[in-house]
Amino acid sequence: MKLDFWEERYAKGDMPWDIGQVSPAFIKYLTEHQDINNKTIAVLGCGRGHDAFYFAQYESKKYKNCKFDVYGFDFSEIAIRFCNELKQKKNIKNISFYKVDIFKLLRSNQWKNYFDCIIEHTCLCAIDPNRQKEYIDLINHILKPGGKVIGLFFMKPKELGGPPFGSTPGDIKELFKDNNFTETEALHPAECLHSSKLQGEEWFGVFQKN
Repeated sequence: MKLDFWEERYAKGDMPWDIGQVSPAFIKYLTEHQDINNKTIAVLGCGRGHDAFYFAQYESKKYKNCKFDVYGFDFSEIAIRFCNELKQKKNIKNISFYKVDIFKLLRSNQWKNYFDCIIEHTCLCAIDPNRQKEYIDLINHILKPGGKVIGLFFMKPKELGGPPFGSTPGDIKELFKDNNFTETEALHPAECLHSSKLQGEEWFGVFQKN
């Protein structure tokens, strides 16, 4: 959770978690769920914003006026600068980026019950396992009742350490179930485009705040 660690990675281009594009799992989800139009979306630990930009630029074939308001959060100055430069270059109005330690959002009334959806991708696995409960508390704080976590969760053996830190599907299910969430789309393996250096796999699932 030290900023210098991540800034150095971005500065050197040492980012094995960055696949350079939106994950196919999110494309598949939006294709199959046309009913989530006009939502406010948070992308926590957004990095260089691939997933955030995809949702912001998404055009529904069913809902012609569908538009997501997307907010990306990351504490890397390099990552947020990249996102803002790309936002300006593409002239995208419905996306905003914030340089902030995401855990500070827990102390902010500005974001309480603010979002309809949260996109989880390579954020939870970057957090020390001792703070994962705090991460779920954060999600509970900023997500509206009935809101959803649309997540792509990274799995690998715990004994390999991290980041990324290892989890099992059972760990993820228990973490959400014990903290006010219901699994509405069962966790299942998804196409993983990450570098082989990460030695893991990804599972997709959706959890709804009770």
